[in-house]
Formats: sequence, structure tokens, C-alpha cells
Amino acid sequence: MFDKKKFHFCCGIEDTFIADPYPLTGKRLDEYELTEHYQNWKEDIDRVKSLEVDSLRWGLPWYKIEKERGKFDFSWSDEVIPYIVEEKGITLLLDFMHYGTPLWMKDSFFDPDYPSYVEEYTARVVERYKKYLVAAVPFNEPHTACEFAGRRGEWPPYSHGYEGYLKVFKAVTKGAIKQTKLLRRENIETIQVECSGGSVTDIESYKEIALIETTVQSMFYNFLTGDLRGLEYFFPFLEKNGMSENDLDWFCSNGTEIGIMGVNFYPQFSFNKIVEGEKRENHLLWTDDMIEILKKRYERFKVPMMITETSIKNDEVLKSRWLKESTDRLIKEKEEGMNIIGYTYFPIIDMYDWDWRTSNDSEKEHFSAKFGFYTHSREERKVADEYRNIIKEWRSENE
Repeated sequence: MFDKKKFHFCCGIEDTFIADPYPLTGKRLDEYELTEHYQNWKEDIDRVKSLEVDSLRWGLPWYKIEKERGKFDFSWSDEVIPYIVEEKGITLLLDFMHYGTPLWMKDSFFDPDYPSYVEEYTARVVERYKKYLVAAVPFNEPHTACEFAGRRGEWPPYSHGYEGYLKVFKAVTKGAIKQTKLLRRENIETIQVECSGGSVTDIESYKEIALIETTVQSMFYNFLTGDLRGLEYFFPFLEKNGMSENDLDWFCSNGTEIGIMGVNFYPQFSFNKIVEGEKRENHLLWTDDMIEILKKRYERFKVPMMITETSIKNDEVLKSRWLKESTDRLIKEKEEGMNIIGYTYFPIIDMYDWDWRTSNDSEKEHFSAKFGFYTHSREERKVADEYRNIIKEWRSENE
């Protein structure tokens, strides 16, 4: 079982999979493909091990595993998963869904059978790898999937507006409920990972917009558990955009538990500031903001919590400062009684910005996103050693 009493130092490898080629560019978004993790997986896992972390967030490309409906190919993951767990002794926090669906699911999240399909896929993975699994993420960041697939029209099924957002949301959340119940039956701990952001504004006429954009980034937990208390103010908006009374009743009657609440917090990007013209500007947050979000969510749901993603993009000085100050602050809060059980630096290998898929620019290095401890060519940055030292120092004082 996953030990919810100890503090887990973790890291992750970016694992977004949008298999459908974008209609205007013909490009897909597979971060393992872009970062060449498929070829370099063993060396990448060795790098993870060298960091001396407890756990690794790493995901499966569903679209490759189930290329045809009901036909599963685990040949690649059959090599990787035992290597992570048995050879390297790393606890695997398996991402079942990091956004994308298989190509045979033509309507993606709008397919009425999506919840059953994702449940079956989850069952087949558990059947094959149960001995390696102590904890898993059923669906990473439902809000992000709803935003890109349902509201912005950039990912399948290419819908727009909040009606599309909520249609995707209902499917994703129903699927996550099915996945969670299955995993709990198999005694695999579930980490429910969601965004932590939203929007702020000083302009009165935009405050309702900011409230909507913030609420949708946290309401997954209410619907997952079937506990909608505190969301009553939001019901008119939900109803206006296609969430019926029958839908609300279904979630209230079919909720499940949050084993561990995973919070993804990016100080540069989690919140936008809405300014004149309804334009969005990055709104830099720091450790006080992170702790405030954690405390608010804990007060509401009273479950163990982890930072499941955090990092800094394209600024090595700020990255080093954030790593030190954010880990220090989380450890301090834990020592003072907060039920926080882990910290995940994510991703440790530089990724590529998602607008690679929608851009006509064919030079992928123009989309390089330098979040990691390692460059695309796997050169190690000094911040990797800083993380090692943070972990070693904590263990020397606590284990």
C-alpha cells in the first residue's frame, strides 16, 4: 500500500497524448514522441533513479496500447514498468489518462460509451500490472481536458464554449468515478489530480468571469465525490450550459472517495489576471498562494494532499529559488500539522509547448519549454543536484 503517513519526494515525465492529427497542420501531440522518451526510456528512468526520489509520475499512451477497439498491445510498457518498479525500486504513480483518447473513439469524450471504455482500459491495465501498482492517477487535470477539448476546440472532439466544456466534464468525471471505484476494489490508492488555478481581476465587470474561470478548476472534486455543497451559487451557470437536474442527481448518487488529493501548482501560470479588453496576463504566485490553495481545499475535503506537479519555465534562477522555497514551505507546513504527504517536480525533462500541434511552424525546437532538470539532449542542469540535496537533507533529519 502507498504510505500516507510519510512525505514522498516525487518527479514526473510529461505524458500528454493527443493522437488525432490537428486538422489544419496534420500534427499530433505525443510528448513521449517529441521528447524521444520512447527511444530513451531506460536512460530516462536511470536519471529518475539518480535523483533519489521515492516515486515517479509516468503515464501510458492509451492510443498506442489499444490501437483497435478491444485489442491491447502492452509490449512497450511490459519493458518499462518492471524496470521502474523492480529494477530501480521506484514507486510508480501511474497516470491512466493524461488527456487523449484512442483514434478509434471518433467522438472522443462525446462518445456515450467513453466512461465504459476508459473503465475497461483501466481494468485491462490493472489485470496486467497489478503487482507493480500501489497508487495511480485515474485522470490528470479534468479541467484541462474540458478546456482544450470542450471549450477551445483544439483537442478532440473540437467543441467550443461552456456547453462543450460541461459535456466533456460530465463524461470525464463519470469515467473517473468508474476508474476510481475499480482501482479501490483492487486496493490501489487513487490520487485525484486537478488544477489549482483560475483568474483574478481588479475590474468589477470582469469579476463574474473570474469567478467562473476559478470555480471550474476545482469543481471536479465536488462532482467526483457527489458532494455539491458550496456550489449552489454555480447551479444557474451549470444549468444554462447543459448540466441538467438529472445530471446533478446522478453525480450526487454515484460519487466516490478521494484517496489523495493531487494539486498541480505552477507559480507562473496557474492564475491569470484579467485586464482591460478582457485580456489575460500571467499572474505570478508564490509559496503563500500555494499554501492558501492547499488549506482551502483541505478545509473543504479533509483528505491527504500532494503537490503532484510544479515547476518553473525558462528561468533557471527562478527555478532554483522556487524549488528551495516551495519544498521548505511544504515541509514546514507538514511539521506544523498540515496533511501534506508529497512534492512532485514535473516535468524533469524539458517538454514541448502544446501549441506545437496547432502551429504551421514545423521546427519543434521553436516550441521548447524548459521546465526540466534535463534538456532535450539530456544534459543535466544544476537544479537536479539541488533537488538531490534537498531530499538527502530531509532524509538525514527524518529517517
